[in-house]
Amino acid sequence: MSLLTPHKSTIIWLSLRPMIFHLIIFIGYCFCLGIAIDCGGNHVTNTIIVDQQGRGAFKMIQPAIDSIKNKNDHWVKIHINPGKYVEHVNIPYDKPCIILEGSDRKTTTITYGDENIATPTFFSFPPNVILSGITFENTFGNSEPAVAAIINGDKSAVFNCGFLGYQDTLFDAMGRHYYKNCYIQGEVDFIFGEAQSYFEVIIIII
Repeated sequence: MSLLTPHKSTIIWLSLRPMIFHLIIFIGYCFCLGIAIDCGGNHVTNTIIVDQQGRGAFKMIQPAIDSIKNKNDHWVKIHINPGKYVEHVNIPYDKPCIILEGSDRKTTTITYGDENIATPTFFSFPPNVILSGITFENTFGNSEPAVAAIINGDKSAVFNCGFLGYQDTLFDAMGRHYYKNCYIQGEVDFIFGEAQSYFEVIIIII
C-alpha cells in the first residue's frame, strides 16, 4: 500500500469524527458548560458490520444491537451496508453510546409497516446515540399513525437521515436532540413530541 494512500479504517474514522464533534458541541450548548461527554470521549472502541449478504458479523440490525453489552460506556459503531432491512429496530435504554451508521440514506433503509404508535419501525431509548446515513420508513399507509422513528433518549444526534411515513412520522419524544441534513416526509402531525430539539438544514415534505 502506498504511503500516500490512507487506510480504509482511517477514512471511516475521519468521516466519523465530525459527527461526534457536533454531538459534543451540542451537548455542551445544552448544558451551557464545557462538560465532557460520556462514552469515553470521541474514541470508537468497536465497529460491528451488518450486511445482508453475509459479509459482516450480522445480516440483520437488531441482533447487532443485542450483541452490545448492557450499560455500555464506550462508543460502539454499527455500520450498516446498503440494503433494505425489513425489521423493527429497538435500541433499549440500557445500551447507550451507540453509533448507528448507514452507508447512505439513499441506499440504506430500515422499513416496516405497522399502524401502532407503540411499535415504530425504529425506537431509540437510551442517551448518547448517533444516527447517520439511514432512512427510517413506515409503509403502513395513509389511514392511521405510521411512526417511522421514536427518538426518546437524551443527547441524541441525527445526521443525513430520512424519515418517511404518513401520520406521526417522527416522534421526537423526549430529551435534547440535534438533527442536521435530514429529510422528513409526512402528512398529519408528522413531527411531534416533547423533546428539546434543534433542526439544521432540514428538508420537510408534506
